[in-house]
Amino acid sequence: MFPQSSFTILSRSILMVAVLGLASCETPISVTLPDTSPMMVLEGRIEPGSPPIVLLSRSQDYFAPVDASLLGSLYQGGGEVVLTVDGTPYPLDEICAGDLGPAELILASELLGVPLEILILSNLCAYTSLSIQGEVGRTYGVTAMLDGDTVQAVSRLNPHVPLDSLWFEAPGNIDSLGFIYGDFTDPDSLGNAYRWSAMRIGKDPGLLYPSLSTVDDALFNGLAFEFSQFRPVTAEDFSEDANPDEIGFYKLGDTVIVRWDHIDRGAFEAISSMEEQLQSQGSPFSNPSDVATNVQGGLGLWVAYSPFMDTVICTP
Repeated sequence: MFPQSSFTILSRSILMVAVLGLASCETPISVTLPDTSPMMVLEGRIEPGSPPIVLLSRSQDYFAPVDASLLGSLYQGGGEVVLTVDGTPYPLDEICAGDLGPAELILASELLGVPLEILILSNLCAYTSLSIQGEVGRTYGVTAMLDGDTVQAVSRLNPHVPLDSLWFEAPGNIDSLGFIYGDFTDPDSLGNAYRWSAMRIGKDPGLLYPSLSTVDDALFNGLAFEFSQFRPVTAEDFSEDANPDEIGFYKLGDTVIVRWDHIDRGAFEAISSMEEQLQSQGSPFSNPSDVATNVQGGLGLWVAYSPFMDTVICTP
């Protein structure tokens, strides 16, 4: 056997110290999140020709379980909600799913965007007034009171801004998979903001938002340009029968409804901050920031949507 050199002995000593140092980095750290008082949450919307819809709930603890069985108890009745139209107050009526007949449940499902099956199994309560319909150019405020707490929000119903054209295109024209493309001319008035959603007829459960659905005109005010949009990902994309190569793509033969909403600045800032957090997926290297809200005194989102809608048939 060859005798060990002093260099070999020194190398092994350094390696052992390094291993011990790395092992010490694996010490588990226990973090206990402090309990917080539940905050009032307001979610609501209004759009041209449709009545306002407002839902009230309470925020949940970070590690609290969330599933479909909580829906019926999450959105609470017993509140008082007042809508103001350009400063004029109009009380809203409380409507609970348990008090509705079959035809009324179908209408409520369409207005709320909640599957009929879930409404039937829950006693979800909402606040609305069928005598009020959204009008472009008006400012809609909402004040909600529940168990001694009060929250307020305001949103302006802007005129809709149409897309110039929409079409399907497969990049390189070598496959049946592609994106929706559009031409758009932004009005020459700084501060406009928009939200995109889309639905494949017969395939998607409703209009879906992509992970980044909002944009403002800070970089393209008054300009005309072309853009593309991928297909929003659904739970079915991760099923056993799904083709992973088709995630994010539209296919030849799809019929797609596109909705392009003009929203006000407060709604844009709230939605875009939420989407930024979802995009980071908890990454420690992302910019730290709080999710914004346009609800004063609580959490949530109140939005006046002004939609432009069109249909794209995916053909070569």
